[in-house]
Amino acid sequence: MKPTGNPDDHPRVQALIELFQRIDIGMRDLPFYNEKIAIEAIGFRPFGEGEVLGVVLTPWFMNLIALPIEPVPMEMAKIGRIVSVELPAGKRTFAVGGDEAVGLYKAHSLHSPVLNFTLPGQAQAEARRMLALLMTPPEGTAETAASRISGANRLDRRALLFGQRNA
Repeated sequence: MKPTGNPDDHPRVQALIELFQRIDIGMRDLPFYNEKIAIEAIGFRPFGEGEVLGVVLTPWFMNLIALPIEPVPMEMAKIGRIVSVELPAGKRTFAVGGDEAVGLYKAHSLHSPVLNFTLPGQAQAEARRMLALLMTPPEGTAETAASRISGANRLDRRALLFGQRNA
């Protein structure tokens, strides 16, 4: 991937978008198709070792996609498998998808269907919001939260039940 330029325009991302544009033809008459939404890539960025990660928005779903920069050959036996991916916000489950032209990729559903998005730009804003949430580490772990609670500020169960604080 080039250090300059928009990762959404990366040839691998564009190949994925072209795949969903081909699929789109057969989806248009289905009841969960939202004609107000265009197929697009949103917020792709380098991720992990040799992947790009971003949101693919279609008139029928919004998915977080982990796409290898180098195509991984299509293997039907892997399609549909569930894999865990560690994101900054924590582990998420992804389903393996693929196509002969694109190869294998991983998809995590954010919204499906996308019928609730009716205003211009609403789905794109939600895609950016979800991506920002998933790419932001939690403010603290259980260990750091526990260490913030001092003994003087802690209530025991009896004190909590009877409205008394420990001294």
